[in-house]
Amino acid sequence: MPVPQLTPPGHLDQHSLLVALTPVLLCLTAALAWWVIGGRGGATHRAATCLAAVNLFSALVLQGLFLLPWGPAAAYTEPLAGGLVRVGWWATGTAMVLGVWAAWYWRVWKQDRDEHSARWCLRVALALALPVVAVPALVIAALADANPASGRRCWMASLIVLVASGLIVAMPMFSPDCRWWLYAAPLAAASILAGRGPWGIPLVLASIAAFAS
Repeated sequence: MPVPQLTPPGHLDQHSLLVALTPVLLCLTAALAWWVIGGRGGATHRAATCLAAVNLFSALVLQGLFLLPWGPAAAYTEPLAGGLVRVGWWATGTAMVLGVWAAWYWRVWKQDRDEHSARWCLRVALALALPVVAVPALVIAALADANPASGRRCWMASLIVLVASGLIVAMPMFSPDCRWWLYAAPLAAASILAGRGPWGIPLVLASIAAFAS
């Protein structure tokens, strides 16, 4: 008599997780590649920057393909990684919007900003991950770009992040919906407390996506 399987055979659930995080991983790989070969100046530096741009473009294109009617946004109806990763119309669509924003806002060829390509890639990876991965510690990375005058409020937001992280880790009996509601709280708090930083509106959008997912 066949026995119902709760976990797909062949580690298919892990494959789904890898697919869901591929755009983020592409950006992280581009950042690592730049740190390895891009800091030597001259033609090597320019080539590494072009490589980073190609990787970011590929990551954003792949994120957009997730939104096709037959893509992961429609196919993945259950949370992944124990409820910490979600792929759906709200999460994937918001990640696409934030990824495009970060790629354009932090572009390295902007004349009034001296940015390394590695930091550019890391910020795009953060933008893609915020609506998809329920890890409150990601909020602290966004607070690093907050207005320096908002230091005390950033500490308050970081405290909220730590409390939310503790609740998510210490209470695994929470349903995936509860975990994502707990994740939405520090996102909203950081958007308010961080002041007029570049991540204010993106954090609000990620909070709405986390609550609606």
